[in-house]
Amino acid sequence: MKRIIALILNIVALALCMGCLFSCGNTEQPEGEKPSADKPGSGFSMIATVDDVGEKIKVNVIEAKYTSGVHLVITNSYTEFYGKDGKAIAKSDLKVGDTVEILYSGQVMMSLPPQIVAAKITVK
Repeated sequence: MKRIIALILNIVALALCMGCLFSCGNTEQPEGEKPSADKPGSGFSMIATVDDVGEKIKVNVIEAKYTSGVHLVITNSYTEFYGKDGKAIAKSDLKVGDTVEILYSGQVMMSLPPQIVAAKITVK
């Protein structure tokens, strides 16, 4: 009897583990595909002033639908940067005091200050 109960418990535990494995999605961006926030009609945007440009860009949100205050903006190889004239620029061209529009997926990391991953940053 003990063997049957142990076998049933093992089967249930295996089923739970398999369910956990298959319910977890791939959160990494597929190679060669741009972030969804960069696609027209999707994503979120904010207008902010640049407080510091380093590995992460520290901004103070001026206008946004769902957020406010200081945020850290993470950039990656998919992040696009544009100047006032609409031409591509480098991250190093951003200056403290610039007003920028940041396009992102809507995901905000629950940290202090909150962090987002930018798809596109345009100097206003």
